[in-house]
Parts: sequence; C-alpha cells; structure tokens
Amino acid sequence: MDRRDGGVVSEDGAPLAAAYGQGRIFQSERDIQITEHHHHGASTAVPAGPASVRVPLSAPLRTALRDREELREELAASLGVGGAVHVLHGFGGCGKTAVARWLFDQAAPSGAALWVDASTESQLRAGMLAVAADRGAAPEEVRAAQEGRRAAADLAWQRLDASAEPWLLVLDNADDPRPLRDGWLRASAQGTVLVTSRQADDPAWSAVRARMHRVAELPEMEAAQLLHDLAPGDHQPEATLRLAQRLGCHPLALTLAGGFLAQQLLESWTVEEYLVQLGKDPVGLLDRGAGLESGARERLSRTWQLSLDALAQRGLPEALGVLRLLACWGHAPVPVGLLAPSAVLAVGVPAVAAERIEAGLRGLLSASLVDLIEVPGGAGGRPVRCVTAHGLLLETVAAGVPPERRAQLYEAAAKLVDRAVPENGDTGMARLVEPHLLALLEYGAGGVLDAARRLRDVHDAAGRWADALGFAAGIVKAGAAQGARRDVVAVADAIALGKITDLSGDLSGAVPLLTGALDAATASADEAPLLLADASMRLSAVYGRLGRYAEAIRLARDAREITRRVLGPAHAETADTLWLELDHHSLLGHFGVALRLGRELTDLLPHLHGKGSEDVAVRSALMTAATMRAALVAAQAPDATVEDEVRALSWDQVRQASHEALQAHIAYYGPDHPRTASARHNVALTSWECGDQETAIASIRRALDTRRAELGDEHPFTIEAIADLARMLALDGDTQEAARLAEGAHADALRTLGPEHRITVLCAEARETAAP
Repeated sequence: MDRRDGGVVSEDGAPLAAAYGQGRIFQSERDIQITEHHHHGASTAVPAGPASVRVPLSAPLRTALRDREELREELAASLGVGGAVHVLHGFGGCGKTAVARWLFDQAAPSGAALWVDASTESQLRAGMLAVAADRGAAPEEVRAAQEGRRAAADLAWQRLDASAEPWLLVLDNADDPRPLRDGWLRASAQGTVLVTSRQADDPAWSAVRARMHRVAELPEMEAAQLLHDLAPGDHQPEATLRLAQRLGCHPLALTLAGGFLAQQLLESWTVEEYLVQLGKDPVGLLDRGAGLESGARERLSRTWQLSLDALAQRGLPEALGVLRLLACWGHAPVPVGLLAPSAVLAVGVPAVAAERIEAGLRGLLSASLVDLIEVPGGAGGRPVRCVTAHGLLLETVAAGVPPERRAQLYEAAAKLVDRAVPENGDTGMARLVEPHLLALLEYGAGGVLDAARRLRDVHDAAGRWADALGFAAGIVKAGAAQGARRDVVAVADAIALGKITDLSGDLSGAVPLLTGALDAATASADEAPLLLADASMRLSAVYGRLGRYAEAIRLARDAREITRRVLGPAHAETADTLWLELDHHSLLGHFGVALRLGRELTDLLPHLHGKGSEDVAVRSALMTAATMRAALVAAQAPDATVEDEVRALSWDQVRQASHEALQAHIAYYGPDHPRTASARHNVALTSWECGDQETAIASIRRALDTRRAELGDEHPFTIEAIADLARMLALDGDTQEAARLAEGAHADALRTLGPEHRITVLCAEARETAAP
C-alpha cells in the first residue's frame, strides 16, 4: 500500500481513498478515516437532507396489525386535535415503528403526515429542517439554520405551529433522546407528535409531559394469528400457537419466522419442522427470515446489540455484564436480591464490578431491555421485586458469551443462587430462585447441587413430587456432567430420582431408574450398606404398585435384614421395611399375614428411634386401619375364607382407627398433603361400609380435590379416587355423573397403567356399576 498526492493506493496502484485541500487521511490496517476541513470563502457546503419527510422511512407493514387496539384508538383520536406528544417505548423489535407506520398511514389522507429518522443527531437535525421547509420555510431560512446563523429547532417549530393544516410528526428510533432535549421535541396545538424510543425514562419526555405507552409482546392468540397472516398455508393451529409461545410472542421474531416460512424456495418446512430446527440455533434461524436489504433493526442478532452499544457509549459497559449474568439463569423473574452488590462482591462476577452493578441495571431498565416487576411473595409474604427480560434476548446474549468466560460466569451465577437457598430449604425466597437453579442444573453447573438437594427434599417432604422431580433429575444430570456416577452421593441421588419418579405417578419410568440405582448400591454395599437397603425399599414399593408382589416382598425383606443389622430392630428405617411388606400382603389379600405384621409394627412404635420416627408412626396408623378395613370387606364375600385375625375385627374398631389416622395425618402433614388425602380416602371407604354415605362421598371428594391439585389428573392415586367416587355415586343413584367419571378414569388407567393393573380393574368395575 502506498500514499501518493494526498491519497491512498493499493500495491497495484488502485485508489482506495483520497482527501483534497485541507483533508487528511488516518489509516490503521484496513480501517480508513478521512477528516475534511474545506473552506471556500462564503459558499459553505450545505449537508443533504432526507429525500422526503412525507414517506415513512420504515418497511411497509407485511400484514394488518394485531392487538394494540386500545393504543391505536387513543393515538387515532389524537389526530387533528393537536397538543399531544406520545412516546412509544419498549425493547427492540417490539413493534413500536409498526404502530407508528400504522398511525402515519391513518393520518396521511387527511393532513400532513411527516416522518423523521431520529436515530442520530445529524439525521434528526436534517429531517426537522426538511419538515420546516415542508411547512413553508423559505430556502434562505433553512440555509441560515443549516449554517448556524439562526436557531434550527426554533425555525422548525415556528413553521409547525403556523401550519394551516393539522399534521402528524413521527420521530422514529429516538433511542438516544439527548438531542431532543435541545428544543427538537415540543408540543404544538397544530398537530400531534409521536416518538418511538427504547428509552422508557428521559427528561425529554417529562419536559413536554409526554403520554407514555409501553409496547411489549403480543398476546398468544394474536401472535399465532400474526404467524398465520405472514405464512398462510396448511399449518396446524396448535403448532402455530406453540411456535408463538416458543418465540415469546416477540413481534420481530414472529415477523422473521413468518417471513422465513413464507419465502422458502428450496425446502418447504412445516411449523413443526421449523420448531425442531429452532432448538438448534434460534437466533441464526430467525435472522434467515430477514430480507436481503434488512438493516440491523430488522435482525434479531443485532437489534438488541444496538441498545447495548448505545449504553456502552454512555459510559455503561457493565450493562452487558449484568445481562450476561441474567442470561445464565432461567427466563423467569430474577429476585433483585440475587444481584445485590454485596453478593456480587462475595462471589466475584466476571466483567461486573459490584459497585457498578446497579448502574448497569439502571441502564438496562432505561433501554427497555429489562423490566422491574413485583412478584407475590407467597403464603401472605410481602411482594418481591424482580428483574425480568425477554427469553429470546437472554438466549441471544447467552450465545454471545465468549467461551473462555462462560464457565466463570456460570460458576458465579451458581454461587449467587446457592447463597439464596437457605440451609433448611425454606421455600419463601427459594421458590422464586427455583427456575434459575433448574436452568443451572440443565447447564451442568455443579455449584448448585447442594442447594438443589435441599429444595428436592423440601418438595418431597411436602408431597410436591412434581416439583421435586425437576430437581431430582437435574441433580443426577449435573452430577454426571461433573463425573460423579458411582460414588455414594451419586447413588443416593439416583435412588431419590427413582423414588420421586414413582411418587409422581410414573411407575414404569421408575423401574429402570431404581434398577440401575440398586445395581450401583450393590457395588457400594461394603462402603454404604444402608444405600442398598434404601434402593431395595424403593424398588420394592414400585413393584408393589405394579402388582409384582413376590419381587416386592423379597426386596422389602432384604432391606429389613440390612437395617436390622446396621441400625437395630427399633430404628425407623427398619420399621419402614415392615410397613412396606405389610402393604404388599394387604394388596395380595393375605390379610392374616398382614394383620400379624400390623400388630408387630404397632408394638414397635413406642420404641422407635432415629430420623423419620414420627413419619413412620403416622403412616403405620393409616396402614393398619386400611388393612383392617380391606380384611373386613373381603370377609363379606360369599366364598371367603375368614382367618382368626379377621374374625376378631369389628367395624367400630376400623372406623375409630381410620378417624384417628386421619387426625394424625392432619396434625403431622397438614390438611392438604397427598398423604393426608390417602387418610381421607380410607375414611371415605370406611364410612361407606358403615352406611354413612354422606360422609363417604364428602370425604372422597375432598381427597380427590387434593390429589388433583397436588398430583394431577392422571396420577394413579387420583384415578383410584375417581373410580371409588364413581362407584359410590352410582350406588347412591347419581348414575350420570358416575358414568362420566368412571369412563374418563378407565381411559386414563388403560393408557397409563395397562389393562391388568388393579386400579384399571377398579375403574372397569365402577364403569359397570354406573352403566344404566
């Protein structure tokens, strides 16, 4: 490369750049900057203005606007009235310019519709002077303003105020409102001003008492309809709705996805196929829906970066660091306590100084990249202030984290979450942190394993097994990522996952998990024999629920042998194995054996010791009462062989034992725990056999409500309660509701448990009883 006669040429002599007169060239590698200072006497060159202010400088709307009806009504009502300044604010790509374009099209037929690009100070100035010319300013006046010989903003607004016809002035993309504070933004009785900006709070808005309108995501149904408008065709409505939900109903993302689906030439993806591909590289795939001439604002990969670049130019580079930290967590609201400077200082967050984190967060708020919301604290607690950001923004930012910083950033995020979960697993603040802990487990962050175990155990004890399941699975996955597969902690985690999978209602899914855990526990038996006992018990419980009683009884006895040897016969874990074998014999109809085991267990209760003693005692009271009830019901069969232990029973005994067991469950677990629902279920069945139909039906309905709320409609315990309610209603004369309930329960049982399962048989019997 060479310099000749004030220019720059390449090695082959081709000119690359040139400056003339007082111009200077500054070059570093391949970046060339030309600084020109030309003075030609009095004839100063006038910078070119926009080609037109009567044409909106935005892409035409691809479809009719969806939603925003209330906003559009208010904006349309302001046309022709004058005096109002409206500011549409929101994150990049939320549809602010689309609303402005719609209003421009409404105003143009009946007045002067004027459009100015306010993205830079120079474009704002040139556009407003063009507006002045449009409103009647003489060329000499405009030139004087251009040359600095008169106040440019005053000229523009004098002409707007003197306009003979009403006007709409759109100041688009005023993401940096500082130039507007120099007099460019005013209110006028002759027209309406509409500003679009990513800045939600600025002195420029308050100075003119602007009416602020937040523009955000679309509602789900409108978002799905927008996709259909953009890409009409034979797409399944359910798939279109799922795509809208996956995109967070973000207008730009919806437009890009719809554009891609509508413009395919070489392939023709369905919405379902697009969803699959979206999981691999969401941002890259969405950008493929942009047109060839689309600018940065029309590409998802760049639209938010514009805001971050602007914040960095304003002296807030830490805004990116804060956003990267948020991107390590889930898409749920983040309690601001996680971002406390003291916590950030304690753990050390890469590229974020603790004393600057609040400034970075305020910058993100001002640029509409994040929001502050109040989230209910739960259980009557005070609302918790949280930070929230759009999921696609977080995905975009996470994808841009340099690989060399990613591990450090996730480690810091994990430490912050771990600090927020108390040692006792209290679910106040912890409930708000849970989605973020799960996101870190999905990433494989080992720093949250202890916190995840605390929350898993809290949910397990409370009977919230669906909530516990996410943590149990995440712990096993993250532990495997850390290389822990066969150590005793990993085996304990695997057993917990199998147990919680079983209690969540997925019996078939629990079997391979617990079989693998049993194998691992067997290999570690010398080091941790109680793990082998625990694995045997958990697999025994699943086999019993599946009707594989012989295997279930063998495993329960294996577990009791270990616990008796290691802990003693009166330890709670030994008693628990006895409880389990009693349950299996009762379900098998071996009531003599079951009642003898029940007496043994009852005699043991006063001497119990060890963790979980009270839990075992409460559950044993219910197991004994339920076994007594089942034994008396079986004895009523015409061909029943009644053993001496059963002959000694009475329904008064059973009723008293059942009610005592229910009260013990309420006192220990609470009235709405799934285990308490089992005690209510037993009271319902006992009351029915004792002729108290009213109490029976009321109790089974209460138990069913709890199980539906805590376990879900397709849990085996829920299906069993529905079958018993249907049978009672049918026998009580309400065959219509009974038939409906029995039909649904039978279908669910067939699908989830199979035709031979005892609960499926129970549903079939209820259906027959309810048949007209």
